[in-house]
Amino acid sequence: MDKDLFKTIDTIIRKERLYAKMHLMREDITKHFDIGRHHLNDQLNAFADGMSFPQYINSIRLEVAYDLLTNHLEMTIGDIAREVGFTAPNLREQFKHCYGITPAQYRAGLAATDDDE
Repeated sequence: MDKDLFKTIDTIIRKERLYAKMHLMREDITKHFDIGRHHLNDQLNAFADGMSFPQYINSIRLEVAYDLLTNHLEMTIGDIAREVGFTAPNLREQFKHCYGITPAQYRAGLAATDDDE
């Protein structure tokens, strides 16, 4: 396995914000890097904790959404969902599954923390 290839793929997906494309397909990535579907799957298995392609892309989307929810309070949750390639209901569902609370609950917790200081 070529960890450098995975690092390149991960870097490009993040820097070029490919994850933000709502209908991003595995084929978009395989064409972009001129690699086969199985090669991409092998890369994900080896270097992304065995995640499937959708799980991997969603993990990036959630990481970015978490950062935006934390550091860009001027953005609405709907704006953040669109920014990372989710619909608002999908962001809510994925965020709750990952973090145990909804984006709105997370934001409310941030506001409560600021009030306590």
